[in-house]
Amino acid sequence: MYININISIMGKMIFITGGGTGGHLFPAISIGEELIKRGFSIIYIGSKHGIEKKYFKKNRLTHYLLNIKGIQRNLSFKSIINNILLPFRFTISYILSIALIKKYKPVTIIGTGGYASALPLIAARHLNIPIMIQEQNSIPGITTRLMAKNAKKIFLGFKYSEKLFTSNNSIYTGNPIRKDLKILNKNECKSNLKFDKNKKLVLIIGGSQGARPINKYINENIDFFIKNDIQLMWQVGSLDYNKINRYNKYKNIKITEFITDMSEAYSAADIVVSRAGAIAISELTFFKKAMILIPLPSAANNHQNINANYLNERKACIIINQAELNEKKLEKKILDLLKNEKKINQLKQNADSLSMPKATINIINNITRSI
Repeated sequence: MYININISIMGKMIFITGGGTGGHLFPAISIGEELIKRGFSIIYIGSKHGIEKKYFKKNRLTHYLLNIKGIQRNLSFKSIINNILLPFRFTISYILSIALIKKYKPVTIIGTGGYASALPLIAARHLNIPIMIQEQNSIPGITTRLMAKNAKKIFLGFKYSEKLFTSNNSIYTGNPIRKDLKILNKNECKSNLKFDKNKKLVLIIGGSQGARPINKYINENIDFFIKNDIQLMWQVGSLDYNKINRYNKYKNIKITEFITDMSEAYSAADIVVSRAGAIAISELTFFKKAMILIPLPSAANNHQNINANYLNERKACIIINQAELNEKKLEKKILDLLKNEKKINQLKQNADSLSMPKATINIINNITRSI
């Protein structure tokens, strides 16, 4: 565990708990940054096994990391040991959550999902501390389903989710996105990235950890981009970077492990190929992008497929199932879009109609009215 709480408490204390992946971490950061602006003191609670460990340390955020991780579903020796240790880690992390709450006396605890989110919320309820939840996906995650009846407010990222809650404690706000995301000049961004501003650019992203099945497929079919002279920016993640970065030798291809300036990448792109995680979708609608979504088949409760279908029904994206990659559907859809400016513009306009750029402010206003 790690704690960095050498702080002078300037205002009411709020805990924000969540992480594991960027989809749960970045909403927590967005909410916390805005609350700090309004005079609140914030302690972030995450897991030492999630990406928040590096992020909190790098950005010097006041935080506490629990030694907790989700159930491991593969049958490796390491996974079996981790699952055996889970009840012990669960108990210790719950006790530490109780201790933190008693010490710092937060006026509320806000959960943004992930395996580190549940225990502090459960501890808060046992100590009669109000809890609030920010649910990113169209289908609520297990923490939201578990705690929904006890939550003072549930902030929904998708309007679709409203029908899944019968109580009046839920409100559709949209998903908070990172405050540093800005729409920039497309041609300037292409030039900065060493691409030809007069040619279309395809951006492939795989979330904070990369998308390995998509990486594998593109790696095996990279000739499609080379032979068709298609400009490609491809974020592959750390696990695949060393075996894929050889394609950087091609003028029209840029391989990157992680994109540090997403504003530049999004603004430069004409077509974006992505998983269908809630935060990725929220960012893409904010940037008014023509998007091809490949939902993660193993996503809990099939939520990525439902996320994507919500957009597709509103003609704001194209969906390709992962199993359809071998049928060359991705290449066909990319070529169709590259030849059809009208279709690209239609997708962009429909994506823009679903954007909720004031989501963070709406969430904060509701939080401050509720405490």
